[in-house]
Amino acid sequence: MTSSTELETNPGNSNSVRVFICIEIPASIKDRVAELQQGLRQHDAKISWVKPSNVHLTLRFLGDVATSHIPAVGAAVTRAARLSQAFEIEVGTAGCFPSAKRPRVFWVGLTAVPNALSKLHVLVEKELAREGFAPDDRKFSPHLTIGRVRSPQNATRVAEDLIATGFEPESFQATEVIVMRSELNPRGSIYSPLYKLSLEP
Repeated sequence: MTSSTELETNPGNSNSVRVFICIEIPASIKDRVAELQQGLRQHDAKISWVKPSNVHLTLRFLGDVATSHIPAVGAAVTRAARLSQAFEIEVGTAGCFPSAKRPRVFWVGLTAVPNALSKLHVLVEKELAREGFAPDDRKFSPHLTIGRVRSPQNATRVAEDLIATGFEPESFQATEVIVMRSELNPRGSIYSPLYKLSLEP
């Protein structure tokens, strides 16, 4: 396990840090996401595109967490990681939420959800609950968010193009879980790891 030695707090709240738990995505997939986004930019639509360097697979978004509770998050994810093995993920679909007719979020998805990923998610939720964090009632739907709709104008065209283009399947090995800090910035969120927890080989 590695961790940062200092926590930079959110400017608006000096006692909290914006946190999420995720799996990092290899550069080869991020590069292809960048190419996909570039093609979709041809449409005259107001979309906030996620920086390819920030694309990741979220296990749990915690939001603002008191700095005093950050070690508890690290401890919870450490326990979950020790009970989980490294596994393969295949990225190979594309779509939008909630639908192509009313898109709000554009994503690249998994061809299938590995059992090991589902198990890891359950363990993370269980260990976070042990530390006093409320459970996430939303259904776990792993995906890579690549864009968010700011205006519905022409967004349907982007959705149709994304679905038609798709995403050529590519696999990678998930070997660690990251507790990530997110600092809000006018030019986009800045992510930096607080903890990196290795999965069992």
